[in-house]
Amino acid sequence: QRISPRRERRASRDMPGGPSALDRLISRLGDVTNGMTPNGEETLLGRLAARLRQLERRIDDESAALLSRLTARDEELLRSARRLYHACSVVPCLLYYLRTSESPTKFPATISFTIRKGVPRWTHHALWLAGWACMGRVFQSAGSAATRRFAAAMFATGIWTTFIFRLGGGLLSDAAHLLGAAAYMVDHEVLLRLWAVAPPYRAAFRASLGVLLAAFWRGHLLERRHGISAESFASPAVRRRQIAAAPRTAQRSLFRADFAIMLSENLLFSAFVQGMLSGVEARRGGGGGLRGVGRLVQGRPSDGGGWGGRGAPGGAVCRMPYA
Repeated sequence: QRISPRRERRASRDMPGGPSALDRLISRLGDVTNGMTPNGEETLLGRLAARLRQLERRIDDESAALLSRLTARDEELLRSARRLYHACSVVPCLLYYLRTSESPTKFPATISFTIRKGVPRWTHHALWLAGWACMGRVFQSAGSAATRRFAAAMFATGIWTTFIFRLGGGLLSDAAHLLGAAAYMVDHEVLLRLWAVAPPYRAAFRASLGVLLAAFWRGHLLERRHGISAESFASPAVRRRQIAAAPRTAQRSLFRADFAIMLSENLLFSAFVQGMLSGVEARRGGGGGLRGVGRLVQGRPSDGGGWGGRGAPGGAVCRMPYA
């Protein structure tokens, strides 16, 4: 009669000299990380990992198709979008610290706090919409139906987060804002693959996100411990008085946490924006990424370089394979 694996493990556990509790724990952890149970069945974690790998392959396929259809005009639109997104990160912040929306100001402060009202808010919205107008045209002309749906969903998430449920609108509004902000960062993770962003920019994005989450949690714990209001629930003046009443060590720790949040949040978006064309440029130069996929390029016979390479008719659009 065949003995079940569970009964075998129980018998070996009860035998003198059988595996210790630590050995069994290590074995179980190994089963979880391998995605398989001791009976050879796939775990929930294993199924989730398989689904994620399948999704990554789908995004990579969409990326190859998207980049293969890009034209010189599309790349110029992406460059315009990159400039507008960089301005979107810098200009509203400068306007906030020039006291165009409130005085006194809060430093350090999150992006959401600095753009929640006044001139910085409307400046941010105008630049963000202009950047999306450029990038959206590229998705419309070169993207598949699935890619266009993703772009529309990401755009709607941005509208939800910064236009409708901006920071400081109350408890429920702020909860909706945080939910939208989390979804928007996940969307950026998808865009990193979709635009085939170079590994250094991906690493910078993910490292900044890790620091942001750790600093956010650290600051939250300090605020709760010392009775300090979160930045969205009190004016800068009120929060400043609350921080002044806390012990010196808590003040320094909270400043470091807030500064880490501000720095990592800005670095996170800057890494993505600066790197969003790295995959496109690598393919145009034949210097990396997926190979063997064609793309539309604009010829420049004068110097033999650039879009078309030597021998392409001036102003012609031709299909060039990757090196």
